[in-house]
Amino acid sequence: MQSDNSVKCERIGILGGSFDPIHMGHINIALNALAEYGLNEVWFIPAGHSPNKTEAGMTPAEDRARMVELAIGDYSSFRLSRMEIECPTVSYTYLTLTRLTEQYPGKRFYFIMGADSLDYFEQWRHPEIIARKAVILVAVRDRMDLMQIRKKTEEIEMLFQADIRPLTGGKTDISSTIIRDAVAGGRRTSDHLPPKVAEYIRSHELYRKS
Repeated sequence: MQSDNSVKCERIGILGGSFDPIHMGHINIALNALAEYGLNEVWFIPAGHSPNKTEAGMTPAEDRARMVELAIGDYSSFRLSRMEIECPTVSYTYLTLTRLTEQYPGKRFYFIMGADSLDYFEQWRHPEIIARKAVILVAVRDRMDLMQIRKKTEEIEMLFQADIRPLTGGKTDISSTIIRDAVAGGRRTSDHLPPKVAEYIRSHELYRKS
């Protein structure tokens, strides 16, 4: 894999997910990536047709994209990409990274993922392509066993010649599921949501019990 210093190119973080809703954990992970690895930008890519989730239970893509747009609007280094929600096919990570490297050959991509995803990375569709197309930044959650993460990282690096690096700063233990449940139960969520996102959820009555 090409080293960071071998060519002069922009470093772009890729943060994907359902963002249902986007929360401060996502923002903190992106800020950490910018600071720890000198990224130029982080691109937020809301999932369209997710291979891992039942779409019938997901908030419409336009609402999720709009919440991302509102959440990142005050950060000059953050961008919203609609490439997955506008794609008619399933949003596999290897396809997204392949399209990005083809469209932007002068950029160096850093794929940001949660450390919990390492446990089943071998089961992702074409993990070898993901490893070839991007440096993998792993966000370590607050209560994770770092020794287990290091062991799993070494296994994956050997299997796929991957370049895996840790993201260690900031609070990331926030769950979209817990936020949705809190909204449905009328409980406080303002500590976990960007204010504009919280207002959007209220005004559009998202996550309310039917």
